[in-house]
Amino acid sequence: MLFKKLWHSSLAVLLLALTSYVMAEDVKIEDGYFIHYNALNTTILSADVLKRYKITRSKNRAMLNISVKKGEKLTQSQPVKAKVIAQAVNLNKQLKTLDMRLIEDGGAIYYIGTFAISNEEKLTFTVTVDPESKGKEHEVKFEQQFFVD
Repeated sequence: MLFKKLWHSSLAVLLLALTSYVMAEDVKIEDGYFIHYNALNTTILSADVLKRYKITRSKNRAMLNISVKKGEKLTQSQPVKAKVIAQAVNLNKQLKTLDMRLIEDGGAIYYIGTFAISNEEKLTFTVTVDPESKGKEHEVKFEQQFFVD
């Protein structure tokens, strides 16, 4: 049982580590919460991660990863559940609504959503987060350009 927990924790850490070297940001919001977000091409994820989280690897697919933590300092924070809604808009004003899935793995809590991309597509993401579903929403916006090999 301990090995299984360590394995699950290792996969969660691997997924977060892989996504961390690709544009990753942390935003501190009111009430001592942190929102961590990043978006990346699914081609960089390992086969184990793809299989475990039922993600399709494709040069034309990307993934948004969101996690919410509570604490005074990010290094001493604990993951919490949240209501997460995400969408992206490209330069042609085409809207992509992302279906965000809750992933709980070995103490880690995060939300992932996949979406189609094209080469050199620049997306503006709007992520609405309600930490611990307390009815207090926070919005994070960021832009990212994707490249397809």
